[in-house]
Amino acid sequence: MPDTTTSTTKKKLTLRDFQKEDVAYMKQNNYRVLVANGQGTGKTIECLAAIAIDRQMLCPVIIVCPASVLWNWCKEARKWCKWARIHPITNKIEPLPRRTAHIYVVSWALLTERAAELASIGHRLLIADEAHFAKNDEAMRSKVLKALAKRSKHLLLLTGTPLVNSSSELQQLKSYFGQEPAMIRRLLSDVAPDVPDKTRLTLPVYLRPRHAEEYKKAFLMFDKWLRMELRKRMDAGEAEAAAQRAMAAEALVKIGYLRRLVGIGKTYAAVDWVSRAVRVGEPVVLFAEHQEVVRRIKKMLKRQNIPCVVVAGNTPKSQRQKYVNAFQKGHVSVFIGTKAAHTGITLTRARHLCFVERFWTSADEEQAEDRVRRISQRYSTKIWFLHAMGTVDDRIAEIIETKRRLIAKSIGSEEIDDMEQSSVVDLVANWSKEVNAPVVEGNPMLGLVKSLPSLPDPKMTQAIIFKGSRWNEPSVKAWCKMNRYKVASVRQKHNGWEATIASPSQFRQGSLEIVKVSKLVKIITGIRMKPVSVPSAPKPNRLKIGTQVKAKKYLNNRRKRSKSKRKTR
Repeated sequence: MPDTTTSTTKKKLTLRDFQKEDVAYMKQNNYRVLVANGQGTGKTIECLAAIAIDRQMLCPVIIVCPASVLWNWCKEARKWCKWARIHPITNKIEPLPRRTAHIYVVSWALLTERAAELASIGHRLLIADEAHFAKNDEAMRSKVLKALAKRSKHLLLLTGTPLVNSSSELQQLKSYFGQEPAMIRRLLSDVAPDVPDKTRLTLPVYLRPRHAEEYKKAFLMFDKWLRMELRKRMDAGEAEAAAQRAMAAEALVKIGYLRRLVGIGKTYAAVDWVSRAVRVGEPVVLFAEHQEVVRRIKKMLKRQNIPCVVVAGNTPKSQRQKYVNAFQKGHVSVFIGTKAAHTGITLTRARHLCFVERFWTSADEEQAEDRVRRISQRYSTKIWFLHAMGTVDDRIAEIIETKRRLIAKSIGSEEIDDMEQSSVVDLVANWSKEVNAPVVEGNPMLGLVKSLPSLPDPKMTQAIIFKGSRWNEPSVKAWCKMNRYKVASVRQKHNGWEATIASPSQFRQGSLEIVKVSKLVKIITGIRMKPVSVPSAPKPNRLKIGTQVKAKKYLNNRRKRSKSKRKTR
């Protein structure tokens, strides 16, 4: 196997054994392969390693990827292909560089807008990340991708979920090659058995009275509409199943409103859960679907003095990777994402991920879960679902879990219709059915109890005390860093650790007090004294050198004149 590093690489980048096998298999098949490895197995670096090995054969390269991972592709490309000129295409109007780049990176959203320019590059390799985005043969992006694939001698389609909706979509991906392609399929559990397992837990919560009342009114209106609409269609001679499919589009909008009301009601429980996790030193990842839910969580976390970053559909592309890096490096304690952040990014600093709102398909949820459970994860991960009891959450959870079980048994042998529209049809068909979602023991008052007090302002903090054997110097510094407390010094005490933020002499006498933020963490706060303003000493009136000479001459002349006057007298 050729070395995967370039001659200019100072730090050697290595692949795992199975990744080397995949790169060799790509080369053996003339780099025309459908790479269907599971999430977190390193498909990105396999492709970049292949480019580094055979750059004369493969460049120029066009990489099509989701907007959320565009800058991550650029970052990884600079590591693996340091010799390459990399050009990210980030808008509709910026012209392509006059000098041909080695690697062009474009998002799926801009693919159709820049199709003509991309076709004129003369690319040799086309890489489509999350290729199932082009699963619909009638969609414009699919037609553009097919046109670029025909112009390309080499083609790599990457997808961790080749059967998002049904096996027919797998056939659609294969059609881009013009013939039956070579295919690689590895699961994370097969290639990295050392990656700890994940556990899914349902956390029951309750809506506050005001939100519960608002939801109840909307629920009764939807229930009435559904029954009347179904009866009207069936009286007109339409079959029940056909009527349910015809109502799916309108039902999706109305159910979306119910889900948004439930999501808003769950924000209190979400922030309470986050506050408790952060106070014991656990960074967390949250996923929600509605912008209003994300906005409220961010606002409430700010009141709690808990730093967070948000990656949503309206987040500038140039900022998304910065926010991911800020979370991974420990500068913030909470990462909040929507479906715009459920693919292609790595958030392995967290071992707890919480869905404030359920996604419509199990495939989307598993893609989001795999942001924290990847090859670099060292700890077992827990996936939490905030479940509002007695709401539409009951029905949605049952549909998703049923399809997840079917897919686990039948993937690759049966068509499993796991998509948004089919989930809505199932929900409409089973609306009147009583659904009791399985739950585990949790805090039944989560979301109803009074919110925890906010973390003290770092400016008013003198020291932080950590009790218990779970703490050490690195974990103490990590806790302070992710909550934006600048540590002056850390020292071990007989029953724990103490991080000094500022000297006690900087605070008013008698103002220091202890604030308990969790069983293991206490913060000493006080009122800082205003710094005494000392008037600065007046600066000496220093004349310039030329001025000093003139002054000296003037004084000498004056002395001579006064001396001569005395003589004449």
